[in-house]
Amino acid sequence: MPDYELIIIGAGIAGMTAALGAAREGITKILIIEKESNVGGIINQCVHNGFGKNFLDDPVTGPEYIDFIERQLGEFEIEILLDTTVLEVTEGKKVTYVNSRDGIKDLTAQAIIFAMGAKETYSGNVIIPTNGLTGIFTVGEAHKIINLDGYLPGRRTVIIAKNKWGFIVARRLIVEGGNIEAVVIENTFEEMANSEIRDIVDGFDIPVIENSRVTEIEGKTRIEKLKIVNLENEEIIEKECDSLLLSVNFLPETTVIKKTSFDINSKTSGFEVVDFATSLEGFFACGNVIYGENAFWMEETDGIQCGIIAARFVKESM
Repeated sequence: MPDYELIIIGAGIAGMTAALGAAREGITKILIIEKESNVGGIINQCVHNGFGKNFLDDPVTGPEYIDFIERQLGEFEIEILLDTTVLEVTEGKKVTYVNSRDGIKDLTAQAIIFAMGAKETYSGNVIIPTNGLTGIFTVGEAHKIINLDGYLPGRRTVIIAKNKWGFIVARRLIVEGGNIEAVVIENTFEEMANSEIRDIVDGFDIPVIENSRVTEIEGKTRIEKLKIVNLENEEIIEKECDSLLLSVNFLPETTVIKKTSFDINSKTSGFEVVDFATSLEGFFACGNVIYGENAFWMEETDGIQCGIIAARFVKESM
């Protein structure tokens, strides 16, 4: 007899809403395992409005969305293990985890939902050398530093952007008293911009350098200046700055399945799914662990429907 009807790995917004969807379908023995000390995942650091449209009349900030879903989960008896790292998941639906209380422990489930999210990963998409100088961060790191830690990564910032999140952090820096020297993009602004990006650029007078790439950085201990080349005419300009934010790759976190045979999507590097079901029976996935960088352009990545589908599988297998 399995220990749980459903184990969910990851307590970001996808994992939380997947648990909510399953609980509403009548699944009572649910465990969520989360490596961090709190639930919510990456949305904790998103203090701008734009979340929860599927649940609330008006979009709210990330922390408000998390609080709402957490209160919804409180209506059900769902176990949550925080500060707990999943070491391995087998095709036999055995989950091995470790934490300071239990040590290393194995649990089994009738169904498993992967909701580990995605993480920023440097994989060669930024071609400038970044070693040896301080003041260089990823866009995600900058969001966390500003919104959770409460300080600025720099006062005069250049951002290399490839999606809306580069512009969102630019806006946040300005609101907190910083200056944006430039947002550099490799394509044209017309190709990248949607209404949200246009509103940010127009509303905060953010300088955008399009069709360009940062090719060289200078400084003694901290970045002081960089060179930007226009990809069309090869003209080079220089910008003085004290910080540089990089938009790196955003890859699904799939290390826990390294010894399994799940099908992986070649474009997203996440699970290959059909209606949230993976290629192995009884395993499901939702959120950024399937969408990867596509999540940057999606309005909602909740896991409600995934939880419902997993719950139906559990009932049918009883």
